[in-house]
Amino acid sequence: MVAITKEFIYNRGRPVPVTGLHIGSKCLVVQGRFITVACLKDEWYEDIGDPEVIIDALKTCSPTPDIFTFWQRLPDMKPIYSYYYENEALSALPLTDFKHWWHQQIRTDTRKKAKRAEKRGIEIKVVPLDDDFVRGVSGVFNETPVRRGRPFWHYGKDFETLKAGLSRDLTKSKFIGAYDNGELVGFVKLVYADGRFANPGLIVSKLEYRNKYVNNALLAKSVEVCTQDSVPYLTYTNWRRGSQAEFLVRNGFQKTLMPRYWVPLSLKGAIVIKLGLHRNIRSYIPDPLLDVLLKLREAFYTKWHRTSGEEGD
Repeated sequence: MVAITKEFIYNRGRPVPVTGLHIGSKCLVVQGRFITVACLKDEWYEDIGDPEVIIDALKTCSPTPDIFTFWQRLPDMKPIYSYYYENEALSALPLTDFKHWWHQQIRTDTRKKAKRAEKRGIEIKVVPLDDDFVRGVSGVFNETPVRRGRPFWHYGKDFETLKAGLSRDLTKSKFIGAYDNGELVGFVKLVYADGRFANPGLIVSKLEYRNKYVNNALLAKSVEVCTQDSVPYLTYTNWRRGSQAEFLVRNGFQKTLMPRYWVPLSLKGAIVIKLGLHRNIRSYIPDPLLDVLLKLREAFYTKWHRTSGEEGD
């Protein structure tokens, strides 16, 4: 039996209402208009279990979603199901212990940058989520309306909205703060996935502190915390481009391919998959053209807001 509810997913930091389908202990969401796609609501942090159970239940829904999609989570990189799949590129950093990462997985210049933050007066530490921390995060978020060449969707959020967002997944999260004389100037929220990996949903610091390499120190502390907690991978969601990708590569992240499965539940869904129309439109844009478009976007927003900046050093 499938129970239908109203659920919320987050798009650009904002809650968006969607249809929810509860199948046993699993909560799925359905998105799309012309083509409807069902997936686990929290697929980053929840295992699919037996996909056949979910597929059979979805076929009884009215209306039936056109496509069901799910993916394998780290460290299971090789396909284990017979459904049609495509590889999805993630940013993943394999971890054993901190010393191995520090001496074997990153270069000398990266180590120097991570050390400079402390030498320049930055204190990095694990901190609780309290009102002082939320107010500090607000100061970081409201420094500039543009980051990485596009509007920063956390800019301008009020205290309660910001606290509610930071409190999501609180039982499986840790916060790392970067402080300059008691002022929060950067932070990381690490979200854990059942011993499989930890994901820093955002590594962000004030742009005026770029010369103190705060983000480098925050990432180094994230690696230290993860290795202490015996987490085998640190991820940064999808594979990135431009300066952010360069920052991740310098810190040992690798382009890691994970199988994502696409299961048609209707004739329309089967046709869409056959034609390759189920993928995000960005996947069809050649890299050189996409780089040009991203630079044009950055120039537009930089001129519009008269401020700009990149995360990572």
